[in-house]
Amino acid sequence: MTATMMAMDYAYVDNLSADQLLEGDLIEINDEIVKVISIAFTKDGFLLNVENDFNEKEEIEVSDEASFKLFVMR
Repeated sequence: MTATMMAMDYAYVDNLSADQLLEGDLIEINDEIVKVISIAFTKDGFLLNVENDFNEKEEIEVSDEASFKLFVMR
């Protein structure tokens, strides 16, 4: 039996500011496309819970001025 890996193909759509992000958005952070799981407001910006293609989750704090590339799956 051979194992096959499905390739994820993403298409760049737009730039979003931090306050435009929604749960479920696919955004680029540190040259990696991640899915936004949740968003929380902080004193200085936002706390994003994100998940990558390997189901690894991470919390990232971003400022109000941050912007992100938005992607969709093809």
